[in-house]
Amino acid sequence: MKKLIAILLLICFTAVLCACGETESTESSAQSVVESEAASAPESETVSEASTEEETASFKVSVVDASGNPVEGVMVQLCKDTCIPAKTGADGIASFKAEITDGYKLSVLSCPAGYTYAGESEIYLESGITEYTIELSEGSAE
Repeated sequence: MKKLIAILLLICFTAVLCACGETESTESSAQSVVESEAASAPESETVSEASTEEETASFKVSVVDASGNPVEGVMVQLCKDTCIPAKTGADGIASFKAEITDGYKLSVLSCPAGYTYAGESEIYLESGITEYTIELSEGSAE
């Protein structure tokens, strides 16, 4: 059974890689057209288009203790159609590349030793939110 699953996963992975290759060639053609049009466009329009393409929405989760100190090593996840996990760094922040729209949920997956999370199991986010802070309690889970 494990071998069958491994073979199916390999087939799916190969199909995705092939599809990505086709997308890249299509994107390359489209990029060439955009570049040639940009070359003939006034410079002010070219700068405007380039800066718009490079801007990516990001969402930050700050995890702090009761004193407001950052907590490192907290596993959080951001979910809508799929879930994206992230771990907080020394600054207590986990970052995601996502523009928040209605339907996104934030959850705490695990806390480091000495901390617990007693808040909502799923935090429903509102459209346009870019930052959220979660407060942990000190003490072990019982």
